[in-house]
Amino acid sequence: MTTYVRLSTANKTQQATLRNTAHTTRVFGYCRVSTDMQAQQGLSLDDQREAIKQYAADRGWTVEDIFVDGGFSAKNTDRPAFQRMMREIKNSDGGIAAVVVTKLDRLTRSLRDLCSINEDLLEPFGCNLVAIRDGINTFEPVSKMLLPFLAIIGQIERQNTGERVKATIKHIHDQGGHYGKVPFGYTTVKDGKLTRLVECPTTFPWLQKAIGWYTEGVTMAEIGRRLNEAGAKPRYGELKEWTDSKIYELFRTMGVHKTRTIVSDSRYSKHEAYRLAYKLRSEGLSLPFIANELNMAGLRPLKAAAYRWYSVQDLLRSAVYHDRSTPRGMALYLKEEGLSLREIGQRLAQAGHFPKRGGQWYPQTVKLMMVS
Repeated sequence: MTTYVRLSTANKTQQATLRNTAHTTRVFGYCRVSTDMQAQQGLSLDDQREAIKQYAADRGWTVEDIFVDGGFSAKNTDRPAFQRMMREIKNSDGGIAAVVVTKLDRLTRSLRDLCSINEDLLEPFGCNLVAIRDGINTFEPVSKMLLPFLAIIGQIERQNTGERVKATIKHIHDQGGHYGKVPFGYTTVKDGKLTRLVECPTTFPWLQKAIGWYTEGVTMAEIGRRLNEAGAKPRYGELKEWTDSKIYELFRTMGVHKTRTIVSDSRYSKHEAYRLAYKLRSEGLSLPFIANELNMAGLRPLKAAAYRWYSVQDLLRSAVYHDRSTPRGMALYLKEEGLSLREIGQRLAQAGHFPKRGGQWYPQTVKLMMVS
């Protein structure tokens, strides 16, 4: 009779370490910037890539892939490239020896997230963490002891940085300068150390026309169509085409369109509205009928006084129909019910669902399973 023995976390880590030392050491790189201004501090994505490649080459490591998140904060782990990297580590079954970053704050500035990453993902799969400029290398036991302390320092620095950025932006605005994206119709000029907004001779006339059309009652969709046909393209966006939502955002930012205060006795509760709409849609009822039922129940959308068929459609599209016979489907359904990650883990265990590698559900394990 064959006896199957489940490997402990320590044994898995030891086997993964032996496998990586016996063969080529394979690692992942991870890069992140939250703003373009970080390039001025030697933190650009290119700088980070080169540092990671050079560090790995000096040690004879093979960089399997470098995952890049541009324009994302380190306050949480809801970053697309980061989540892909975590899934790849899980799927490698111990084949990835380490994650290499230039600094620990590129990965996270949250003590809670760092502990979750280390305890739920890196250690169980024998994956180490290397932060080049911080001198962290968890191949060495001393570095593992330092991780929580460095994360605390990073969390404090993130809070201080946020306050400094707010103060800097306020000072720029008080001096008549501009900070941030340049709106359609304008361009920038340098005035000493300040950057000021000035009218763009090419696009400002079109901005005036668009505002004029709006005051005449032309719809935002029609304004967008006219601008597209005239070749007056927006400054930002992959498609470089005007849509009604882009026109809305432009007019709202410019103060042309004032959002109306919603006057309604109904209340906003997405979870309650979703549960009712989900149930009625599952019974084959039409969107207009569901809208009426939601209104009769005293519910309303976030930005409207009452539900219409199209807002019901948006509500249902915001959460897919879930197959609750699978752990992921059940977790997603419970999330829409408003349960916390810890509560979802408890409900999964009660229903007989457990992580693929055994053990119990942790909040971070549940979170990663839902995005996989």
